[in-house]
Amino acid sequence: PVGSALVVNAQGDMIGSVSGGCVEKSVVNKALKVLGGEPSELVHYGVSNDDAWEVGLSCGGKVDVFIERFLGSGSEQEQALWQQLDQDLANNRGVVLAREVGAGHRQFALAYADGSAVGELPDAIMVAALAALEARESRIMESEGGNWFLQVFPEKPQMLLIGSAHITSELIHLAKLYGFATHVIDPRDTFATKTDYPTEPDSLTVSWPQEILPNLTLNANTYAVILSHDPKIDDEALKILLRQPVAYIGALGSKKTHAKRIARLTDAGFSDDELGKIHAPIGMPINARLPQEIALSVLAEIIKVKNEVPA
Repeated sequence: PVGSALVVNAQGDMIGSVSGGCVEKSVVNKALKVLGGEPSELVHYGVSNDDAWEVGLSCGGKVDVFIERFLGSGSEQEQALWQQLDQDLANNRGVVLAREVGAGHRQFALAYADGSAVGELPDAIMVAALAALEARESRIMESEGGNWFLQVFPEKPQMLLIGSAHITSELIHLAKLYGFATHVIDPRDTFATKTDYPTEPDSLTVSWPQEILPNLTLNANTYAVILSHDPKIDDEALKILLRQPVAYIGALGSKKTHAKRIARLTDAGFSDDELGKIHAPIGMPINARLPQEIALSVLAEIIKVKNEVPA
């Protein structure tokens, strides 16, 4: 996808990928030339390009790769921008790195959802950057003054896990692999502190959901998983989450358990539309039995929702 990145050093070591292996060899060779002093270059690979046959794109694919040198040095302004980007990523702040694409160009700026920027951007590019950030998609923006690459660094998606158990532990491990920040809430000290977490959650709070959730940012970047199996815990979390603009709510339990849950929440005043937001039984239908399998099915369903894949 647009925004895929590959980093190459002077020894030819690399990390990342821009094509899944098709053009990497050619890109590395060109990158080494840029590191050696040649200007930045926008390289086009396609079926009409001799390089495409050499690197394996004769099937009809097309890839554009912008190759630039980053020395870790530069003007004071550039250094301030890179430091700010590093700080934004550490603080999980959504940001767009906008750069002009072309031979020799080194014009950069950062754009934020509130309309502020570090560096200068043409108005049209700022508008495009904000749209890209909202869509969570990197883009190429063509303009009369030159083409811009808008590289989006969205906020990490937040996964709230209500209830600490074996499935919770397995889900945290998988979720972290896919870029989620994970937060566990459970008022039961024995469960919260005694569960083995091979992969530690970003936060673990021993408290009731109704005491914690109102103080959190619950938005379209929030994915909530209800796992405690205790209505005193689960229902209180659902009563808050169902009336917040979260991206996903899933609840563990059989169809019979969920029917009882729906009856209780209906009695509490929730509408059919509100209750329809709950994914239950939770997870993709893969006949999961083991905790690891259930965790996998849950994460698959969450990723499906996050990527807006139609049912």
